[in-house]
Amino acid sequence: MLTDNSLWPYHSWYSTFTLVWTTIVSIPFLTCALVFAAVVRKRFRQANLRKIPGPPSISLISGNMSQMLNPSAEKFHRYINDTYGRIIRITGFLGSSVLVIADTHAAAHILVKEQDKFPLAPGIQESNRLLWGPSLIATKGAHHRRQRKLLNPVFSPQHMRSLAPLFHRVTRQLELVLRQLTADGPQEIQLLNWLSRLALELIAQGGLGETFDSLNPHGEEHEFAAAMQEYVPTISSLQVFRRLVHLAPRWPRLLRFCANLLPSARVHNLLRISDTMYRCSVEIFEEKKALLEKGDEEIAHQLSEGKDIISLLMRDNKNASEEARLPDEEIIGQIGTFLFAGAETTSVTLSRIFLLLAQHPEVQDRLRDEINQAHAASVDNDLTFEVLSELPYLEAVCHETLRVFAPVVFVSRTCEQDVVIPLSRPIQTSDGPISSILVPQGTDVIIDGPAINRDKEIWGADADEWKPERFLSPLPESVTEAHIPGVYSNTMTFTGGARACIRRLLRDISGFKFAELEMKVVLSHLVRSFRFSLSQKEIVWRFGALITPSVRGSDSLGPKLPMILERL
Repeated sequence: MLTDNSLWPYHSWYSTFTLVWTTIVSIPFLTCALVFAAVVRKRFRQANLRKIPGPPSISLISGNMSQMLNPSAEKFHRYINDTYGRIIRITGFLGSSVLVIADTHAAAHILVKEQDKFPLAPGIQESNRLLWGPSLIATKGAHHRRQRKLLNPVFSPQHMRSLAPLFHRVTRQLELVLRQLTADGPQEIQLLNWLSRLALELIAQGGLGETFDSLNPHGEEHEFAAAMQEYVPTISSLQVFRRLVHLAPRWPRLLRFCANLLPSARVHNLLRISDTMYRCSVEIFEEKKALLEKGDEEIAHQLSEGKDIISLLMRDNKNASEEARLPDEEIIGQIGTFLFAGAETTSVTLSRIFLLLAQHPEVQDRLRDEINQAHAASVDNDLTFEVLSELPYLEAVCHETLRVFAPVVFVSRTCEQDVVIPLSRPIQTSDGPISSILVPQGTDVIIDGPAINRDKEIWGADADEWKPERFLSPLPESVTEAHIPGVYSNTMTFTGGARACIRRLLRDISGFKFAELEMKVVLSHLVRSFRFSLSQKEIVWRFGALITPSVRGSDSLGPKLPMILERL
């Protein structure tokens, strides 16, 4: 007969097994219960938003997000803008309400007045941090302001002016390559490939004092340049996952381990691209750091000439107070961010301009005449900073292109506390008209900059049309009275507020921006030397992290822009 003592080991093992098994089985149910409770709570708090008009949801899981984020989303964006107006409610993940905002008063409130209450969407911010490190595009609040405070003095008017000769020198290298490629007559060129190389070399030399030898037609493409060209199509194909990455544990090693286990070639490719960009950024940082510590004469010369943004930043950071100083990892993060943001937006915008010039040969001829006349009146071989800034048609082409065809689709923010945002005019809801909206905590908002740029009540009935002549006359009062909160030419192209595009930093007191300087220098050379015509291949523009050109029917997701170039 068994005693109570003899049963003790059996009861101990059985109790432990039961506890462990119950815990394991309970975790999924507990997780589902917590998610369900969060969804119910959010739906209850967002009850007022569901009264705002918007398209019907097409998925219980992703709502309308697949329509908003897929590469062919332009038709859907135009449809909801035309159908539902300036304030639109779409359905986000798990039935949440997301506001799409094309109202200037509401946008100003979110981006400027209450900007601290509307940080980057958590998924976007976390993915930026994982991919680029703690740079400007991955920080918020006081941390973000501290970085900008140190960065702002680096972009002085003297520095901007000193860049024009460098930009001319680099662009002449591309001009020579293209002349060689078209020596036997008009040729079809993959123009975007060369514009990407050019833009990277411009920001590398103008921003880092480095060269990637990107314009050598016989050399191998630099690994950062190759990775950068893959980045946009890869991250664009993962937009839905990118917005959910903040839900994963914030332990980098565990997250990386889990990412490696995912059966997704695109995720693995993104990890490889990120590793390459980070390694190149570290190499540049370590080289600069070693030279600065040695007081190298070449670095000292670059600093005195104002031709190396990162060296200037590192020098100022070294001399800053302890509380204002940025750690090394944040400087490294800025390097990768500068290279990507400085190159991709420029190459995509230049691609759009050259395609538009080919579609409108009369505009191309008029622009070429203006550039040729400026050269005839100039005593220098290259058009100076001052001359470029005074060419009205060249400026109009740049401004109108960036208005109608902004390279970035929209800006995502998340409300961190309940906020009432005003509207420029009342909207109709199921309960009647309202002139302001209570945005509950946790609500995602999307600022639809392209819709504001093409608002017909602001820009006129022809707002959708590309007309450079629009900027040759004073803009209508409706534009100035709209109080568009953007930082660039009454548009939302580079957004507004403290998180305005990094290009906002690259600006001198006269308003002639770094991006415009690059574009104008490139146009002053290539439009004068070549005639641009359309290829037989049909070009389509894909939505993503940037709006990029591609060839219809192409098997590759990579951006492409074939064009016919003829030497003049």
